[in-house]
Amino acid sequence: MRPFRPFRRQGIFFTFLCQSAFLFPAHAENWTRFRGPDGLGSLKTENFPDSWTSKAYDWSIKLPGVGHSSPVLWEDKVFTTCASESTGEQFILCIDAATGKKLWQKSFDSKVYPHHKFNSFASSTPSVDNEYVFVSWTTKESNDLLCLDHEGALVWRRDFGAFQTQHGNGFSPIVQGEVVVVTHDHEIQSSILCLDRKTGRTLWKTPRDGSKPSSSTPLAYRPDNSKNLQFVSNSKSHGCYGVDARDGKLLWETGPDTLDLRSVSSPVFAGGLFFATCGAGGRGSRLVAIRPPLDVSQKPEIAYMVKTNVPYVPTPLPVADMLFLISDGGIASCLQTATGEILWRERLDGNYFASPVLIDGKVCIVSREGEVRMLSITRQKMEVLGLSKLEDKTYNTPAVSAKRVFFRTYSSLRCLNSI
Repeated sequence: MRPFRPFRRQGIFFTFLCQSAFLFPAHAENWTRFRGPDGLGSLKTENFPDSWTSKAYDWSIKLPGVGHSSPVLWEDKVFTTCASESTGEQFILCIDAATGKKLWQKSFDSKVYPHHKFNSFASSTPSVDNEYVFVSWTTKESNDLLCLDHEGALVWRRDFGAFQTQHGNGFSPIVQGEVVVVTHDHEIQSSILCLDRKTGRTLWKTPRDGSKPSSSTPLAYRPDNSKNLQFVSNSKSHGCYGVDARDGKLLWETGPDTLDLRSVSSPVFAGGLFFATCGAGGRGSRLVAIRPPLDVSQKPEIAYMVKTNVPYVPTPLPVADMLFLISDGGIASCLQTATGEILWRERLDGNYFASPVLIDGKVCIVSREGEVRMLSITRQKMEVLGLSKLEDKTYNTPAVSAKRVFFRTYSSLRCLNSI
């Protein structure tokens, strides 16, 4: 099948994408999507403590539901989602970042459905820009994407039809300039979709094979010396792949042999390479480093693979010229980004689903048991600088601003200021 063509004139649509590519750094102080700006898991923050007690939080609030989604930030507002375990009712909240005051809360009827025991009805992280917040959730009968403004008014809502998967939903939308992109990845009629952010109108839709659905959140990428933006994602069926942001045309993919099992983590770009992982049963199977083609005449290259002690759920974290990994079972590894050389490995206590983030030059990891470890890493070693407890289980990746870090647990949200 050929992808649908954009409904807008290509020139106008291309202008939007160019604007998105150039304007994005101006909003780097905002944590706009899963794992923050560019999906890299880092944002400049200064004077963040190595450890703290429960009394150190500026505020902590109980949420009306539970879930594994991460918060997102735009200036002085925090947006997060949760859901009722008993009814599936979905909640979207907007919270004052400084005080923890709830500015508004919206609820939407939904349904419970079978899913993996480690999943929830609110696992998709929102995406936010200067006007809107975009939220995704699913049931067996529907796959919804909603757009609300910053005051909580519903702008548009799209239902992409039945959603079939053993594990439930885990992918998150991203907003890039004037478009919203989401991987509608499940066991029937999978696709990657691009929508007009203001109207929800489909601009293009590229079919994908979802026989082993992915929970990957796509990444915006522009090759060197190119004006053309790409959206990159990964799955077992296609490996790592890139589509043209203008019309959804498939530009390259590594193929089904690249990732031998289900892909849950999201792609990361560092040092000229994309990194993708896969796994099953709570264990990572392989990490693959992919060198993308510079133009359509080239094919992607597999730079290297790592097949031991790699993450299944947590997404890797670039740190300078290194790549930090935390496996689901607590094995921390540091690789040389360019070569894949394993610089060191150490075991840490706990189990991990949250992705590591970089705060004030330190790696922050959060265990499923609710323990936060701040790490110093170099090429030679790792040092645990401090240990703090959230006093609740959490699979959620923290969100970071210039002066604050927001920790989402299964049922709460709390804020810690820098010192």
